[in-house]
Amino acid sequence: MMIPYQEYGNRDKPTILFLHGANALDTFCNQYVFSERYHLVVPHLPGAGKSADKLFDPETLKDELFELIRSLNKDKIGVVGHSLGGQLAVRLVCARPERFRFAVFLSAWVNPTPKKIRMYYKLAGLTVKMLHWEWLVRKQAQYWNYTQEQTDYMVEYLKRVTPQVYQSFVVNVLDLQTLPNYPDLRVPMLAVCGSKEVKDMKTSLELLGRNPHCRTIMLPGAAHNYPMRNAKQLNEILETFFSEWMK
Repeated sequence: MMIPYQEYGNRDKPTILFLHGANALDTFCNQYVFSERYHLVVPHLPGAGKSADKLFDPETLKDELFELIRSLNKDKIGVVGHSLGGQLAVRLVCARPERFRFAVFLSAWVNPTPKKIRMYYKLAGLTVKMLHWEWLVRKQAQYWNYTQEQTDYMVEYLKRVTPQVYQSFVVNVLDLQTLPNYPDLRVPMLAVCGSKEVKDMKTSLELLGRNPHCRTIMLPGAAHNYPMRNAKQLNEILETFFSEWMK
């Protein structure tokens, strides 16, 4: 069974795969405007949407995403991922670089340490409990500029997220060192990080930028949620990058 997904725009236009962040199906709510020029595909990754109760297994998920890509009947597509989705974008491009016109990694954490993994693993129960608080989810959605429909759906699907699902995110964080072909990739790449993000994200940006074909940008005044909160800044960057590589 193919991974569930949503589409925006016309299939006849160049396709961009958007991989959302953990538990946030509509991470790219403010980037859906690109559907006027491109065909956008948004898979429901584990922990969100129709896959809310599904454990995150990056190898299985990678196969499912390539199955989806094949079904689109396009020679090459673009891929954009944020946070958890950013890690997935790195994995996909390393696995089959010939399938991608370009890749954009938004705050992809790729330098995990045992200490940080243990910390986030222990916090999984509390984190998921908070995901089940409807008032808090609605407040978060409002802060992220979600529509009413997107908000209601997030409230509904987050109720199905378990601590085990959240823990599966943590134990499967990508370590860039496990992808030895990354430094040699020749796919046009862009990595972005917010200036207000944690040190690990900034270090990840530096590591991704060691590939000479990966440009890096530090977004001024931006925290981790910049696709929602700093959409104007981000969209200007994406528009320039898409235009360059979607010719």
